[in-house]
Amino acid sequence: MVTTVPETFHFLLAYAHHFRAEGWRVEAMTGQRPMPDQTREAFDAVHEVAWSRRLADPHNVRAVAQARRVIRDGHYDIVHTHTPIASFVTRTALATLPAATRPRLVYTAHGFHFHSGGKPLSNAWYAAAEALAGRVTDRLVVINEEDRRAAARLRVVAADRLVLMPGIGIDLDHYRRTPELLAQSVQCRAALKLPDAAVLLTAVAELTPRKNLATAIAALAHNPDRRLHLCLAGAGPLAGELAEQARRLGVDDRVHLLGSVPDVRPLVLSSAALVLPSRQEGLSRAVMEAMALGVPVIGGRTRGIADLVEPNAGLLVDPDDVVGLSLAYDAVQMHAHGDLLVSRLSSRLSALSLDHLIRLHVQLYASVLPNA
Repeated sequence: MVTTVPETFHFLLAYAHHFRAEGWRVEAMTGQRPMPDQTREAFDAVHEVAWSRRLADPHNVRAVAQARRVIRDGHYDIVHTHTPIASFVTRTALATLPAATRPRLVYTAHGFHFHSGGKPLSNAWYAAAEALAGRVTDRLVVINEEDRRAAARLRVVAADRLVLMPGIGIDLDHYRRTPELLAQSVQCRAALKLPDAAVLLTAVAELTPRKNLATAIAALAHNPDRRLHLCLAGAGPLAGELAEQARRLGVDDRVHLLGSVPDVRPLVLSSAALVLPSRQEGLSRAVMEAMALGVPVIGGRTRGIADLVEPNAGLLVDPDDVVGLSLAYDAVQMHAHGDLLVSRLSSRLSALSLDHLIRLHVQLYASVLPNA
């Protein structure tokens, strides 16, 4: 399993545990950053490669040689890459090996860097890189419909090597509404010192430009209902800028920047809706988690959100539509946490469950192994 940074393995540990329990040897290759012991212990071995998160960084040339050495010496049956930079470097390394000695290569694209809202020049650059690397990709797994259409249109891989799969799954038991979590959600509101009548909206996201949280704050300021409060659960480079925006718009008393929250479940459960006006997503895990908890979503009408929210898991607006987002804030209050809503959201989740996705990966790997 290959990722650009070790943090991504947090979402893949269940796969490592499953396949090792089935008798596979499962190793990891990732960037040179600290890795928690729990993550390291999930693998039979961990290999570090000095790649950069920027595709054009010269360091990635050296990383190709490092990845090639790991793959050559490992004698793997399958290499499964996640995240764009690690995937491009790894596939470049594979292309330098004799075809007869290459392992099967599976690439899960957690949202292409080229997308409908992207800049034409960067879209063309990233699309060309994917098409080039697609030559040594035995299975390209995409996780939303827009990426499936784009991969087919651009012929990134042959049609029989393109697979649409709904992400990597979530543990539905972990995100089940329980009496304990509901009690914690009450405590969460108390800790935030919210008025009893407050209507809480929560964004669980990195504070980065693509999450577009400035629009969420602008919509709060546009809405005259002062019962509305907005929590931002996440860290990132825009924290100071967003705090300043809230102060400038006069809503800093109703915008709560919480930083990284180890367990977002009580916070989301205490909210009328999850808010995520992203301009770009792969398949939003935050949206899936909110759905599993029975909390509606106000999301940007973008890939990876629309796939999940439509037809009845919440409301979609254009990512930069401040007025539309403000109106959605009003609309969602009327339906929050009703029993019918919880049942409706839960009924859609079986296809997104971790158990189901592990079964799909078993089938996926069997389809590429020559003696399966």
